[in-house]
Amino acid sequence: MAFKVIIAGLGPRGRDWVREVRSSQGFELAGCVEIDEQVRLSAADSLQIPRDSCFDDLAEAISKTQCQAVIVATSPKDHERSCETAIANDLAVLVEKPFTLRLREAIRLVELAEQKQRPLLVAQNYRYLRSFRTVRRIIEEGKLGRINSITCQYFRPPHQMAASLLRLEHSILYGMSVHHLDALRSVLGKEIHSVMAESFAASDESPAGASFRAMLAFADGPRASYFATYESSGFEFFERGQQFYARFVGERGTLHVFQRWLFFCERGKFPRMVSRGKRHTTEEQILLQQLERAMRHGESAEVSGRDNLQTMALLEACMQSSDERKWINPQDLLNDAEHKYAVAGNRD
Repeated sequence: MAFKVIIAGLGPRGRDWVREVRSSQGFELAGCVEIDEQVRLSAADSLQIPRDSCFDDLAEAISKTQCQAVIVATSPKDHERSCETAIANDLAVLVEKPFTLRLREAIRLVELAEQKQRPLLVAQNYRYLRSFRTVRRIIEEGKLGRINSITCQYFRPPHQMAASLLRLEHSILYGMSVHHLDALRSVLGKEIHSVMAESFAASDESPAGASFRAMLAFADGPRASYFATYESSGFEFFERGQQFYARFVGERGTLHVFQRWLFFCERGKFPRMVSRGKRHTTEEQILLQQLERAMRHGESAEVSGRDNLQTMALLEACMQSSDERKWINPQDLLNDAEHKYAVAGNRD
């Protein structure tokens, strides 16, 4: 039997989730939540959602639909409140990235979900893009040998952004870099132990933090340099205005990733193109399958909230490093935040 799910937030990402849920065998759409009446009515009409299944309040939607899960696709500042409402009602949760805006908020939600024994997943869908999955496979197979260094670059010209991102101090860090940094954690299977970062805007007309760069040190040696910007030019008609490049340098060769094209330059051999394989399902369906298995069989999800605390600690380290102009260890931030939460909990 399919699980009933509510989608909170009917912006572009929420509408994507409506379509994905309808394509899923494990879930059925029980209702939607959107506080903006115009957006709610427009989405109901365009997506053919019965208006009596569209609500302006999540708690009301939960009580009237008897759902078993909530997908949170609201603005980032609302993630904490929506997740808490769902978990407090004993529901499973899949929340869009970024998990929350601050590490302490994420820790509190993870602890609450574990106390309630309810699945809490974070929709880091870039992990499951075919390019990143192929990189992960090649590294796991040992074809690159020991990874020494990584370079990642992302470029996008100025574009219309969601108002919720425009209001954030670090717009590209929360909007795009969170995807890439989490994917690097995934493909290397290592955590980051040191960060030196800078968040800035090259133009007064750009959103705050529209450009970002960082140096990263992973456990057991690999180093990475990362740069991302919403202030590029000349890519308006290429890949919908976006360009991504990554280079993974290992002791046996180098793997180049240029958008959807991968080239393996093995030591002593001619470069060759690497196939990403067929896209049998969407990245969102992979996430929904993880959520279903967690709900049905109690399986631990690869994108669990607990795992995403590492990504949240990394974001926090990037922001702190940018503010203080010094190297920051995300592991120290995570350990300190978890300790403070535990102390506060014991005090209560």
